[in-house]
Amino acid sequence: MKKSLFALAAMTAVAGAAQAQSSVTVYGILDMGYAGSNSRLVDKAGNVVKTTNSAFNQSQEQTSRLGFKGTEDLGGGASAFFTVELGLTPQVSGLSGSGTVKDTFQNTDQNSGSAVDNRQSFVGLKKNGLGQFAFGRQYTPIFNAGAATDASQYANVVGNVIYQGSAVGTAADSGLGAASLNGAFTNRANSAITAKSDSFGGFTVSGMYALSNQNQTFNPYNTPGSVNNNTSAGGNTNWNGWGLGADFTWQKLYATVAYQSFTTVYTENNVYTANNINLGGGATAGQPIAAGTLFGITNVKDNQGYAALSYDFGILKAFAQFSNRKIQNNAGYASTQGQIVNRTSEQLGVRSFITPAIEAWGTVGMGNYTGAPGLQSTNANGVAPQVKFTGYQVGGNYWLSKRTNAYAIFGSQQTSGNGNSNVTGSGNQINQYAVGVRHTF
Repeated sequence: MKKSLFALAAMTAVAGAAQAQSSVTVYGILDMGYAGSNSRLVDKAGNVVKTTNSAFNQSQEQTSRLGFKGTEDLGGGASAFFTVELGLTPQVSGLSGSGTVKDTFQNTDQNSGSAVDNRQSFVGLKKNGLGQFAFGRQYTPIFNAGAATDASQYANVVGNVIYQGSAVGTAADSGLGAASLNGAFTNRANSAITAKSDSFGGFTVSGMYALSNQNQTFNPYNTPGSVNNNTSAGGNTNWNGWGLGADFTWQKLYATVAYQSFTTVYTENNVYTANNINLGGGATAGQPIAAGTLFGITNVKDNQGYAALSYDFGILKAFAQFSNRKIQNNAGYASTQGQIVNRTSEQLGVRSFITPAIEAWGTVGMGNYTGAPGLQSTNANGVAPQVKFTGYQVGGNYWLSKRTNAYAIFGSQQTSGNGNSNVTGSGNQINQYAVGVRHTF
């Protein structure tokens, strides 16, 4: 009996020690409030469309989310870690993702809310004094660099010319054109491995490689493009990307640079299968594509660069940012081969606690956007037009506690063309404002 009690006590102690070496944290953000906007958009024909929006909305200061992260001590300064983070949409029935069930009279979403939006999910290993690596869907090097040097901290309101994350007033609405792919850089990469070093003399380096490739052989005994037998005419459906980043901290100065490049290649245009996956780097990357979707022959190179500085003056923190994104289509079609989309932007910002409870920030920026012929001009063979844009954003927080704050944000963005009346995006303006409450847990 005594031996059994001793054994039970020993097992309990071991289990307790093992439990103490591991930890799992549940975290999240809920951001809800009122948002409104008004815009003036001009199309190629010179028609002016004015639109106003008003709604109780979500995620204006920061995107709502629910996450789980954990670490396990492996001994000897090594540890394992993981993160699973889901996007939340608390203003509709699909709590995490959009619903599909509609009330036909109200045209409102009545879905039961079963969708899941995977913001990031990864697992990795870390060695103290050396660094870490991880596999999964993860933030890109530029996204991480921008998050550390953006005065608005990636607020989802227009006016920030570096980060275009607004749900009301997208890149197309703000006159940057659909081909701008919603801003200056790609936020996340699927199927990625990342590595980051520990800090050595203030320096930290990081890297990323993403890979999702498929080479398919054509079967002549099946019908190319058939949905029923899930065959295609063969060829490559490949997407990959890589990125590098470095930052340096010296006293109150912080400097960061990052570069990333993505390549999308479809070498066969008979891809009709029902189970295709979008291998591109956009918002639907890695998601299923509906049956019947046709890919043309594509060879797109997307190069993105970022550099920024921040300095803490004590009373306020100042930021300077620069970004460039160049997208080139090298496909074999004469009408599209060599088309280039080039977006450059610069932005200055400040952020400060005016009182222990009141925090404020502001950004002002400018840039230009050059679209390929046919993308922004009625003349498909003409000179690629250029759109210039400016924007600013001001915002403030009133901290009710360490985890809860009320906020107010206003942003504005304007565009002008190069004198060509056929340039879409010239003469556009969008204003957006939001007030709400954000709670972190």
